[in-house]
Amino acid sequence: MKKLKTENYKGVRDFYPRDVFFQECIFETWKKTVKSFGFEEYNASLLENSEIYKAKTSEEIINNQTYSFIDRGDREVTLRPEMTPTLARMIAAKKRELSFPLRLYSIPNCFRYERPQRGRMREFWQLNVDILNVKNDKFYDIEIIKLINKILLNFKATSSDFTIKINSRTLLNSVYENYYEFNENEALTFQRLLDKKDKITQVEFSKEYEKITDKEYKDISDIDDKKVKKELSYINEIIEVCKNTGITNIEFDQNIVRGFDYYTGIVFEVFDNDPENNRALFGGGRYSNLIDLFESVKDDVNISGIGFGIGDVPMMNFLESRNLLPEFVNTTDILLGVISDNQKVIDYADMVATELRDQGKNVSINYDNKKVGDIMKITEKNGIKNVVIIGEKECEEKVYEIKEI
Repeated sequence: MKKLKTENYKGVRDFYPRDVFFQECIFETWKKTVKSFGFEEYNASLLENSEIYKAKTSEEIINNQTYSFIDRGDREVTLRPEMTPTLARMIAAKKRELSFPLRLYSIPNCFRYERPQRGRMREFWQLNVDILNVKNDKFYDIEIIKLINKILLNFKATSSDFTIKINSRTLLNSVYENYYEFNENEALTFQRLLDKKDKITQVEFSKEYEKITDKEYKDISDIDDKKVKKELSYINEIIEVCKNTGITNIEFDQNIVRGFDYYTGIVFEVFDNDPENNRALFGGGRYSNLIDLFESVKDDVNISGIGFGIGDVPMMNFLESRNLLPEFVNTTDILLGVISDNQKVIDYADMVATELRDQGKNVSINYDNKKVGDIMKITEKNGIKNVVIIGEKECEEKVYEIKEI
């Protein structure tokens, strides 16, 4: 029989106990922080009808990045590449039963067929956070930025480790309409160019820019237009309020675009300030008409919101580069080593293990009748802090001792 290779599928990860430990540390900090802001957890199946993505997701993702197949009922199904379409479906299904505004979060695993690279895998987990159906946009916009800042600080990062950069799709649309005089397709082409501005050379950017427009590339603040100035004033107000609350590492960046298919208000990205990893860690923004695609929704129903998503891979890279991950701790509290093959000794060891477990301890039993020195080495190698040795003497005297390694 042909021997199988041990490599896993390209772009996914195997999680050994240490890997699970660090991933759970990230998840726990995420959950603790968002819960402190009053968010509630939701979840859903990773399988969705493909039509939900065709209606709401970019063509690039649908055509090139999804894992889709026909199931046995002849339905086209997709492994979710993102969570927002699922959230929209769930809100549309229960909109009359839900109490708004909603503060929701989830940590789903998602799948995208793209080239694996640093910070990006084909399977990943992502913290998704959304505030839905809000009336006073400004304060909720600021609230989301406060939450983002708090998440990173709760990982023991400092404000000098990252920068929050914000822009506005409303502002960009005003610029495209009133300065560049773009039509919709020209605006989308220009937005895509801006989105990759930091990933290409200045010469490459200039060549692409000249293909789109002959207008001078201006700083937005220099554009003399009432709508542009009004939206710019709104962004500056948000920045000022954030700085007054202690978030000093926030700034306006006119090149932040994000989410051609979703965002309609402010958009933001969080950048790693490490020169070796000077890239966007994650981002998000404000959107409207979240559920307008679904048949149960009346035309006058408009659910808007603001949210963001953080992937576990860039989060891990950020923490590793700064030595911010905690020391690995085995969840097993005690290794109980049985140094006899006598059934009475084994029975006593089982009784001791049961007693310790009833006290809330996590106990692993080694029945291999090894020497005491070997049991101690196994305990230390696995990062277990305590050991109990059970042999003939302990069984006879009905005693045991918990020793700290």
